[in-house]
Amino acid sequence: MDFEPVKLGDMPRGSGRATFIRRLLTNPATAAPAELYDTKVFSPKFAAGKLVYVADAALIETIFVDRPDDFPKGSIDQRILRPIFNDGLLLAEGGDWRWKRRLTAPVFSPAAMKRFLPDIVAPFAATADAFLGASDRPADASDAMKSATLQVIDRLLFGGEREIDPDAIMTHVEDYLAPTPWMVAYALFGVPQGMPFPGHKRQSRARFAARDMLDRFVKKRRAGDRSSDDLTNRLLAASDPETGRGLSDDDMVDMLLTLQSAGHETSANALTWALYLLTRMPAVQERLAAEVDAVTAGEPITHDHMPRLVAVRAFIEETMRLYPPAPSLSRMARKAEALGGVAVEAGAAVLVPVHLIHRHPAYWERPDVFDLDRFMAPAAGRPARTVYMPFGAGPKICVGAQLAMTEMTAGLATLLQHVRFASSGEAEPRPLHRVTLRPAGRLMVIAEPRRGAPRPGFADPLPRVA
Repeated sequence: MDFEPVKLGDMPRGSGRATFIRRLLTNPATAAPAELYDTKVFSPKFAAGKLVYVADAALIETIFVDRPDDFPKGSIDQRILRPIFNDGLLLAEGGDWRWKRRLTAPVFSPAAMKRFLPDIVAPFAATADAFLGASDRPADASDAMKSATLQVIDRLLFGGEREIDPDAIMTHVEDYLAPTPWMVAYALFGVPQGMPFPGHKRQSRARFAARDMLDRFVKKRRAGDRSSDDLTNRLLAASDPETGRGLSDDDMVDMLLTLQSAGHETSANALTWALYLLTRMPAVQERLAAEVDAVTAGEPITHDHMPRLVAVRAFIEETMRLYPPAPSLSRMARKAEALGGVAVEAGAAVLVPVHLIHRHPAYWERPDVFDLDRFMAPAAGRPARTVYMPFGAGPKICVGAQLAMTEMTAGLATLLQHVRFASSGEAEPRPLHRVTLRPAGRLMVIAEPRRGAPRPGFADPLPRVA
């Protein structure tokens, strides 16, 4: 039987300003108007010309691939992300973005992924052990995936030597991003920058604390022993191949905050949704586990195994189709023009509802159904890059996309070597947009040992849930 997992709702047809604002403040991605299923380009009457939603694949190609300089990051990203991430790769534009991208590309090369794979696998083996240590009670999949991916970030970025506390940094980042719906609404309606909103003072403290921690860490690293092979030292040693320019201390803080926050959130949430889907589709779970067993024969995941984990990778890709880590992308129209026959003013917000596009019937057969075979060498080929874009599209596609796919594929395969996941019987989770797409509240699962599978090692059990 086909399985249709829970989804984000769309704003009803004909909705006005009040409904739009209410949805922005509670769950921003749900403000995408249902008219997009008919027209693919839509500007609500209450914001005509100043706000336009685009779900047309050809126009998205224009915006992200052909003319990205005419559609830079807009007021939403500037309002939300710039104060904390500054000029990292998320927000840099033009020449500033180009030299930073050239510098970072070799750091995330396939050779780098091979070097770092053991540091990706180890935290997931420990997480599998922790799941099994708590197998007599439901465990929170979201907390477990956040913990595992933070451990990966700690090893990859900081060498795992606890010179810095990645958990504390992420707590500050989460505190900073908590009022995101208010910032989205203020940006779209032109509310002055200094206007306070709930959580504003806490947000300011969190921004300063996160950047100050990383600034002290970078200065210490730059002046001290840099013999360990982690991403921080690779970035400190890297230079732009065209100009020879390296990253300043401020650049490094921007880069590390961006990599930790974007990398951790993307992988943790996608893997949380993956565990939810596994609990609802036991046959698919058995299919994936059988592939992992056949490929690895019970050995830890290695670089040589990765190309043969075809079904596991396809499962991750279909998970991100249904639950894209970034459910909405925003750009700004630098000049007045028409998009799909809709007049757009200079400075208008251009919103791309990725979650809606990923389930749009014009682009997908049975769009709300989970189908593992969509990404298993489909006869029609892979979907267009502006129809499936979990990491964005065009020249500014996420530089860490390969790392994220490696982490999620190897991480899920490691869990499936030892653990069978089952539903805890709780209600279906509710997707919640908070920059990334996550379950609202806890997502509880039952983790059972796979028959005949050895325990992966020893780890502290997961926290008991009342």
